[in-house]
Amino acid sequence: MSLPDFNLTGRVALVTGAARGIGLGIAKALYAAGASVVIQDIEEPVAQQEAAALGERAHGIGGDAVDVANAKKWVAATVAKFGGLHILVNNASIQKNHDFFEQTDDEIRNQYAANVHTVLRLCQHAYPHMKASGWGRILNIGSIQGLRGNAHMMPYSMTKAAIDNMTRSLARRFAKENITVNCIAPGWMATHRNRHDFTSPQDKFEKGKWIPVGRAGDADDCAGPALLLCSNAGAYMTGQTVRVDGGMSL
Repeated sequence: MSLPDFNLTGRVALVTGAARGIGLGIAKALYAAGASVVIQDIEEPVAQQEAAALGERAHGIGGDAVDVANAKKWVAATVAKFGGLHILVNNASIQKNHDFFEQTDDEIRNQYAANVHTVLRLCQHAYPHMKASGWGRILNIGSIQGLRGNAHMMPYSMTKAAIDNMTRSLARRFAKENITVNCIAPGWMATHRNRHDFTSPQDKFEKGKWIPVGRAGDADDCAGPALLLCSNAGAYMTGQTVRVDGGMSL
């Protein structure tokens, strides 16, 4: 293995929910490695702004992950813009952080639609393009909550448990096509989603003292593992869920 194994020149990536946070960190890492990147997000103007900031190999698109029909549209838009699709990062999700007795039917349905159903459809629509090129990488973004459970966001943690299982199932299905399927399970991250918990840069250290490494994570903490799993450097890894949590699950 050498640094060229991480090079993604000529590859095309679609990263969902990537206008901010973990998705944006991964999109930037893939772009820096040479890939053309489509940044999808429900906040389309922000996605387009971030794509413009990256450069000519980046493109921003919008759409709501709750609408399962968008999966086909996003894949088609990626192929139309850059001529193919080699890397799919399923990062978009909905998280409702309150007791499951208080969660409404709409909240539960929307979390399942965005976090599971649309992810599955994206994998289905991306597969033919990866198979045709003889190379593919699917990276699902799960959560430590999907592995350990969480009483205050139970529907969310259930959907992330489904992502963990989906990763293993699709890995077995796609392995012979030179398509790997892996998952990153982030821990507590000082990202836009958790902005109310982290109001100053020091908060990630003060509020993360209970985590073995002594801090909450950053979006960039997921970028390195993502680059490994989306490149030739990670070619012999498939069906794995990598915990990026600073040791909080120990």
